[in-house]
Amino acid sequence: MNTTHEWDLPGRALRGLSARERRLFWDGFEAAARAAPYEKGNGFSRWRAVPATELNLALYITNRSVGLFVRGLRGVPLSETRRLLGPCARALEAALSARLDDEVPLLRRHPLAATDPAAWPGAWAWLRAAEAEYLGVLSREYPGE
Repeated sequence: MNTTHEWDLPGRALRGLSARERRLFWDGFEAAARAAPYEKGNGFSRWRAVPATELNLALYITNRSVGLFVRGLRGVPLSETRRLLGPCARALEAALSARLDDEVPLLRRHPLAATDPAAWPGAWAWLRAAEAEYLGVLSREYPGE
């Protein structure tokens, strides 16, 4: 478990990521992900469909962290996603070490100075590992409707 708090990061992390940096980050991530099917969320995120469910994983980058959380289909509010996940909340929370009742469902984040391109390979590896874990757990534990 990473004990670094995102506010403990070096001062350089305080500046925002430029649109070019975000594009380069995602281009590198997708190239290293061996052609996994990602949909662009916005400049800060990519979405990955959870097979055979009504769910998506939202992977994101900020200037102080990378992370992921569970979303529903496009246009579905997070409140509806929480409702969909509700029947299997305890199993998901236990398996993912993440809370369903947070503002963002089943959020997990990894603090790092994302404004430093040297940190990106580690961020990509963390995202790929977390994504694989989430996909496995959601496919197994989420019964759908």
